[in-house]
Amino acid sequence: MIPSVQTSELASLRVPLACFVAAAALIAGCGGGGGNALPPISGTAGGGAPSVGTDPGPSGGDESLTADVSPAISCDSLAGQTIENVQVTGAVNVPATATLPAYCKVNGTQVGTQHDIEVRLPDVWQRRFVQQGGGGFDGSIPGVGKTNVALSQHAVLTANNGGHRDPSGAVFLNNSAVVQLYAHTAINVATKFGKAVAEKYYAKTASYSYYQGCSNGGRGALNAADKYGVDFDAVIAGAPTRNLPGQIEQWTRASALAMPSSTKLAAINAAAVNKCDALDGATDGIVSNWSACQFDPTTDVPAAAGLTSDEASAVKALMTDLKLVDGRTIYSGFGVGSMSQFGPAYASLGVGHMRNIVLNDASWSPTGFNVDTYYPTIAGVIDGYYGFSASVSGLADYLKAGKKIVIWHGSDDGLLSHKDTIRTWEPVTS
Repeated sequence: MIPSVQTSELASLRVPLACFVAAAALIAGCGGGGGNALPPISGTAGGGAPSVGTDPGPSGGDESLTADVSPAISCDSLAGQTIENVQVTGAVNVPATATLPAYCKVNGTQVGTQHDIEVRLPDVWQRRFVQQGGGGFDGSIPGVGKTNVALSQHAVLTANNGGHRDPSGAVFLNNSAVVQLYAHTAINVATKFGKAVAEKYYAKTASYSYYQGCSNGGRGALNAADKYGVDFDAVIAGAPTRNLPGQIEQWTRASALAMPSSTKLAAINAAAVNKCDALDGATDGIVSNWSACQFDPTTDVPAAAGLTSDEASAVKALMTDLKLVDGRTIYSGFGVGSMSQFGPAYASLGVGHMRNIVLNDASWSPTGFNVDTYYPTIAGVIDGYYGFSASVSGLADYLKAGKKIVIWHGSDDGLLSHKDTIRTWEPVTS
């Protein structure tokens, strides 16, 4: 049973419930992927997410809850077992490195699926459980990396592939069971497996549990709180979306726009930085005071960039709130961050969701795509049927229970709108 979250383990999370930061470096580490580390155990990450898992110290909480625990059984004894309907396919010892402790790596696959899960169990455990979200369409298990903070601080680290092995997302076509795993149920399967493996290995249960992820993994973090909140004391959602229907509309409508090349998109961003960089009091190449930035790509980009009027209008449209004919905002426009990395792929991202998840039609064409016509169908399938987006009520209930949600989103994000994250979070706290 998870101890009360009023313990000092979570004292380090006494911060505003949502942190929105303007550090471009944060996005560089996410960019639609999942990332592979918690924020630093002390201090902050780029001015954004606060620390998680700080030791209670001599004056706080029950220190036995985070006392060192050694394995009760050998790593290889886990091989071949079926645990929580997951077949263990491998269990090997991984030696320590200069930055990571020695650990037991356990791999498994949910029975009857291609849902792969990996659990990393340090040789010395401090009874913390951390689950790592993926990114994009998933399809692979996030790597540990050389300096994974959770593992280096002796937490059990669990990650999975989102329920399938196809990063392109084509596997979703006419495959509702896989889509449902990807939407959110794979989170719960991985949690049950990871915690059960840890209990078998150490003969102890986790005292504190966290979920963290970025981009699609950030969406997963919000779903972990909303739908599986009993399993987690806190979640960290980096660059998430709580509005996948609106996000799909935003990407798909780009198919009808004259999107500039990556080079031109980079030039547009340079013009925005040139105009708005100093608004925060520091000329450092980062637009931190983005709310004061009045940038118009149709008038503020030098002619040398070679933009056509249609290209400038396309970018302006994507930076403008997307509304239905009745005036409702269904997606807040992108900020002034560079679209050069993802902009040329917006249409394919939207079309991929439409073909493989929303409509189950591999030949569907976005020609003539109409925001108002398709929105009810997109919302009905994505959230009404599969529950991709975390609910206001579920997140509010999680917070009312005394648990913690930390959200960070870089304002330079060119894939997911930080302004939409702010807009869709406001109802949770209202």
